[in-house]
Amino acid sequence: MLQNRESVFKHKKKSTPWHFYRSITPNLTVQYVDIPSIYLRKFTPDGSKLIGFSHDQHSLLVYNYKGIAAAGEVLSESGVGNKEWISNDMLHNFARYHLHREFSVFLENGRYVLIAAMLPYAAHALPPSDYLRYPDIYDRVVPYTYLFSVVDLKLGIISDQVILPHDAITMSHNHGVSVYGNTIAILSRLYQCVHIFELVNGVLVRQEQIGPRPRGHMSNIDEDIGPINVNSKLAITHIKQRVLSFLYKQFECDDMMTREQKCVNYQKFYKNFSFIEFMVMEKMQLIDNEFMLLRYEERPGVNDIMESMTPRRLFVFYSISSENVVGVYQEESAKFLNIVLKYNDTFCNVRSFQTGAGPLSSTNQIVRKTIQSLAKSPALLHEAVIRFNQSVPISSQSFTTTPYLNCNLFCYDEKAVSPMERPKICSTSPIQFLDKASGLIAFRLNSQARMPVDLSAPRELCAFIFHPYEPLVISIQKCMHRYTFNVHIYNQSTIVKQY
Repeated sequence: MLQNRESVFKHKKKSTPWHFYRSITPNLTVQYVDIPSIYLRKFTPDGSKLIGFSHDQHSLLVYNYKGIAAAGEVLSESGVGNKEWISNDMLHNFARYHLHREFSVFLENGRYVLIAAMLPYAAHALPPSDYLRYPDIYDRVVPYTYLFSVVDLKLGIISDQVILPHDAITMSHNHGVSVYGNTIAILSRLYQCVHIFELVNGVLVRQEQIGPRPRGHMSNIDEDIGPINVNSKLAITHIKQRVLSFLYKQFECDDMMTREQKCVNYQKFYKNFSFIEFMVMEKMQLIDNEFMLLRYEERPGVNDIMESMTPRRLFVFYSISSENVVGVYQEESAKFLNIVLKYNDTFCNVRSFQTGAGPLSSTNQIVRKTIQSLAKSPALLHEAVIRFNQSVPISSQSFTTTPYLNCNLFCYDEKAVSPMERPKICSTSPIQFLDKASGLIAFRLNSQARMPVDLSAPRELCAFIFHPYEPLVISIQKCMHRYTFNVHIYNQSTIVKQY
């Protein structure tokens, strides 16, 4: 007994919190709830507030959540799903700016929320000095002016704002912004660099810029090189230099290789030199305060009208403090996929505010089984690894930690709903959640498609907003340009039929 206590090993109690969630489920669906014309986004990590954006995308809306008990009282009194949240208009007009309704990042456990507004940039021509300062500049993207605002949800004020003029940042689903703790990284697709900020008492403090040159060398630029045109040769960025150096040393310092093997690797290295020299940074992710994962892709050709649907990719692990590349993996690397699967919680970088548990999805188990089953078929394994590696890097706060999507508690169709907060194609029947212990249907989410399936017409989509820990789900269905809201809550008198 003393040994167990000292080693922190304990017997699993029968009254664990997970058993509670098997019994109290969102088993009642209130369909076609009357909600104002707004864009609901998500709950704060502590579940106390629900944020959204106004229809004109000029205001941030914050709703106080009164708890599932308040919803139950409304149902018992009126029998309908009237909402009982308080709406507070948090932001005034940003003039011509429009808030991006698919971007929001919580900081300091939901005390602050980072939002972004965009303004189309009128002038598209870049000054020649930008091409010298940023040799990897990717000028095929459409530039905007971005206004990042930190909103203090506790005080109800805007605590700080930062403007990034004439840039191109992927805002949808938080792809271009990565957060770890109070560190915020913003990827500029135009200038091919990463802006690092630190949130200090609600204020965004600029730390550094990662990308074109090593730390402290941005001012040492020789601008006297004559006129610049499409044939001008500019310096290669320091990250690409370190990628090339890392790849070269991999086989040059390997004493186990034969001379013939090294010759083959030399040929591959020089063959891929041009690809690495001209590749562009498309995505990135903060692994922690020390390491960053960068995804490079093939730069489209000058005559390419559209970007390739299957570009070549290169994954790079970069050390922020030492400015060194510590790992480089091709898109078909099974070793890289194993790293992602083994440290999936680290890559997801989201934990429940209540239980400390990360999102538990059955996808990783399926991927592992698929890779094992294809081990004897190199061609199929190659295609499977490339397909799975496309999902990395993982955008910030893109997973929900609700226990009702815990694959250890419930079985459900991940094609219809999953911990990753992305719209799904509406199912043609209610989504069933089976208790994994008993095999019985625990609850259903009635959010099936309203229109019959027509292959020639756009499919109806459905997005889910789960409360972090209470049995409350909001489903938003979109058919053409119309939105329908459903609320799924716990109701003691609801009987779940087993069929």
